[in-house]
Amino acid sequence: MLTSSIVLLVNNEDNDAFSGKNDNLYTTLDATIPSFPSPGNPWIEDSLNIRVESGVEKIRVTVITWSLAELNYWQLNNNALDKQAGAKNGEIFEVYDPTSGEIDHRTFWMAADIFHKLPSVPGVISILDAQNNPQPYDTIPFDRPDFNPESVRSGEIHGANDAWERGYTGEGMIVAVADTGVDFAHPDLNGTQARVEDSRSDWSGWPMMFDHNSMYSYLVNGNAYPQSSTWYADTSNLDYDNDSDGVLDLSGYNITGIPNSLSGIYHLGEHPDSTLRSKVGSDVPILVVDEDVSGVYETVYVDMDVDGNFTEEKAIKPGSETTGLDTNGDSLWDISGGLVYWVSDGINGVPYGQTYSIRHGYQNRIAGAGNLTLFMLDSGNHGTLCASAISAQGVIDDGRVIGMAPNATIASIGNHYSGGHSLDAWRWIAEGNDGKSDTKYDQANIGSFSFGYSSIDESGADGYSLYLDWLTRVYNDNASYSVAIGNGGHGFGTTKVPGA
Repeated sequence: MLTSSIVLLVNNEDNDAFSGKNDNLYTTLDATIPSFPSPGNPWIEDSLNIRVESGVEKIRVTVITWSLAELNYWQLNNNALDKQAGAKNGEIFEVYDPTSGEIDHRTFWMAADIFHKLPSVPGVISILDAQNNPQPYDTIPFDRPDFNPESVRSGEIHGANDAWERGYTGEGMIVAVADTGVDFAHPDLNGTQARVEDSRSDWSGWPMMFDHNSMYSYLVNGNAYPQSSTWYADTSNLDYDNDSDGVLDLSGYNITGIPNSLSGIYHLGEHPDSTLRSKVGSDVPILVVDEDVSGVYETVYVDMDVDGNFTEEKAIKPGSETTGLDTNGDSLWDISGGLVYWVSDGINGVPYGQTYSIRHGYQNRIAGAGNLTLFMLDSGNHGTLCASAISAQGVIDDGRVIGMAPNATIASIGNHYSGGHSLDAWRWIAEGNDGKSDTKYDQANIGSFSFGYSSIDESGADGYSLYLDWLTRVYNDNASYSVAIGNGGHGFGTTKVPGA
């Protein structure tokens, strides 16, 4: 898939060569791009023409194409490549040539006055309006807020009991929920997170999660929380315990009883969850430690009670990735600290980052070891509700809520309504973290989408539907997509698109 790579190591300073300021970065492509015929008249989403005719200066498009290389070359010549901020804090940039010969897509901003040129780019199949946002279902389940059903067991409502009696409980299945995120520290969902279990993966042992809003912010702008409101936490602040007194020298945090950093370098940051901050009333410190292998940062502590003391906090690491705070002594977490699904190792980019970078025309930004910590949270409650319908464990409220597939595990495509595009979620389900459809060890079996694009209302084939059809029938026929269709969900045989 990758035709070439360049690696640049930057030591604690910005570098303009990879910041988008070098307009000659891809100028060699004109000699290497194969001639690729256009499939004809590409399908163009109507709202794009309306935007252009309204006189706006910029529009954001998603192009489905047979040739990212041809599209990349056109963007280069028309100043339509997204610019990236320079590297910092010892980051590594990897650059890969775009590909041809396989259907893919790219999202980017462009000048509206050259939009008429885009359909003629060789290989372009469809052009979608990337400024149309998906719309979730209402999270209020009943018209009467005071309605209290005798039972809300999913199995009883939907008839899953019959399947359970036949031995079908979701065992071995991974369901990817694309929504607001999932609170895996909720007692009913803690332990249901899917993990990459194969040692061949660069992210082996960590949960399977994808957050394209945070990924975009980090790869393009180089930002993580608190520089921007994403779920990637900047943990590049360094501290030490040189006198071994159990108190960090610079911050004064108490780390008595916590296994020592084997390198002697502790990483600090702030928790990115705004809900957590509002509940405790302040920023929440996080500590990242290389307690098993020197320089390998895989253990995270969250100061849940914000007392400056990490001694009593739970260690978050692969296999035990969640944390929370019990405020009433019932041994159940009442305040969630979320889930950690990766800490940067200085070698690999964020999970799926390489594929995402190639697709959208970026360089893959690789953080230094321990400098970046990735959280999965929930920006509302809709995603957690959806995940509960699938695999809630019946822990709270006397087992009132049990998912329809209680033995299935959950992968979350979170922060979905804050940015990114559904097509990236579709591809991640079909490809997994390594971006390869033929390696099944890091892929979900089913994608769950409880939303739609209600701005489009028509029947017949469209760019979204044809892309999804190709993904499921040709690209990866082991991936299935389960979609709510009431507000324009992408489902086959519906009267709305995607999927009509």
